[in-house]
Amino acid sequence: MPDPKERTRRPRRPDQSVSRRLGSLRRSQQRQAPTAVAESSPPAPSGKRGLTAVLRAPGRGQIIAAVILFVVGLGGVMQIRSNAADDTYRTARREDLIQLLDGLSTESRRLENEIAELERTRTELVSGADTQRVAREEAERRIDALSILAGTAPAAGPGIRMRITDPRAQVEPAVLLDAVEEMRDAGAEVIEVNDTIRVVGSSWFGTDAQGLVIDNQPVRRPITLEVIGDPHSLEEAARFRGGIVSEITGPRIGGEVQIDQLDRLVVESLHPVGANQYARPASPAQTPR
Repeated sequence: MPDPKERTRRPRRPDQSVSRRLGSLRRSQQRQAPTAVAESSPPAPSGKRGLTAVLRAPGRGQIIAAVILFVVGLGGVMQIRSNAADDTYRTARREDLIQLLDGLSTESRRLENEIAELERTRTELVSGADTQRVAREEAERRIDALSILAGTAPAAGPGIRMRITDPRAQVEPAVLLDAVEEMRDAGAEVIEVNDTIRVVGSSWFGTDAQGLVIDNQPVRRPITLEVIGDPHSLEEAARFRGGIVSEITGPRIGGEVQIDQLDRLVVESLHPVGANQYARPASPAQTPR
């Protein structure tokens, strides 16, 4: 009889063993897959190392964003500078702005009158009616105007008289020149100092051993300026905040300024005419055809 132990042993089927091995292999692969993916993918950058990596190799989108931010920032800076440049008169007082407007209006009216006069003269010259008389009168008018500007002829008209008291003798040539320039900016046509010195375009201001001089003529204190022009515009220009009156009455000079508006001033002092040392008349330029 056969052995009972041998009867209980059953041979294993080959297909069941293979199936178990395949299942075990699949489960092993599934367990190893996440680990392999994690090992194959590079770690995400973080912190300072991530920022350094971005700065070293920025992407296309980052470059475009940087360019847009740069353009926007540049536009903002230019706008701020433009607004700062336009703040010149924003802090000025209402009275100062009115003075500026009055001066501009006076100068505009003067230029408009001059344009109208020149157009009238041109029309008379072109029309041919008594052209020689019109040309002669125009030449005489120009001579009179140029003589007044050059200081070679007396002049009369409305204006102001400005008296400058300088007890500490602190008024320097630059201060006196500033006063003259402010008067010219306000439309002054004739300026005279101390009834003896006619100030013209070529006048110079300086000092010598005795003190102030204009065109080599001594200037005594107190200083009196007689100016022919629109009285209101001239006084407003002198009293403008930060102008000549503020400078002279300030703590550095400690002087006083008195201004009187006059309906008629007569300036009789003349400017000596000397020969030009360098300048000579030039031939007129040829008219292009």
